[in-house]
Amino acid sequence: MKARKPLQATGGVNPVQWRCVRTSRTNPRSAGQKQKSKTRRSPAALQQWREEALKRYLAGDPIEMICREMGCSKSWLYKWKKRHQCTEPDWVLEHSRRPKSTPTKTPDALEAEIIRLHQTLSPDGSGAVSADVIRDSLRQHGRESIPSRRTIYRILIRQAKEVNTHAFSL
Repeated sequence: MKARKPLQATGGVNPVQWRCVRTSRTNPRSAGQKQKSKTRRSPAALQQWREEALKRYLAGDPIEMICREMGCSKSWLYKWKKRHQCTEPDWVLEHSRRPKSTPTKTPDALEAEIIRLHQTLSPDGSGAVSADVIRDSLRQHGRESIPSRRTIYRILIRQAKEVNTHAFSL
C-alpha cells in the first residue's frame, strides 16, 4: 500500500492536505446535492415500489436508468424480476429470511432438565454449581447426548436473564 503524500495547501487553515479518494462526503462538488436517505417504507408502499420498478423494466426501460432514478441496486431489481417470472400471485411480498429449522438447537426438554438440575444442586440459589457438575450429573442420569460446558453455561445465562426480566416486570 502506498503512503499518502502531503500536498502544500495554498492559504488554507490546514497547511498540509492529504491526497485521498473523493467520496460523496469529501467531494466538494457534491456538497450541494441532496443525499438520498434510507427511510422506512410501509409494506404497501414497498409493494407498490416493486411493482413500479417491474412495470418500467417490462416496458423496456434500461435497468441502469431504473435503478439510478429509483435509488435501488441492480441486484435488487434482478431479484424481484426473478420472483415476478415465477408467476406466483404473491411475488411482490417479502419472503422470511428466518431458517425453517434449527437442527443444532438444544431440545427444550434437555434445557428444562439442565435448569432443574441447577436448581436442585444449588438449593440456596447461589449459582455456585459449575457446568462440569451439571454435565457429570447428566451422565449419571444416563443421558445419551450431553451438551458442551459452554452450551450449559449459555442455557443458564439465558434462564437467569429471563428470571430477571420477569422479576422487573412484576
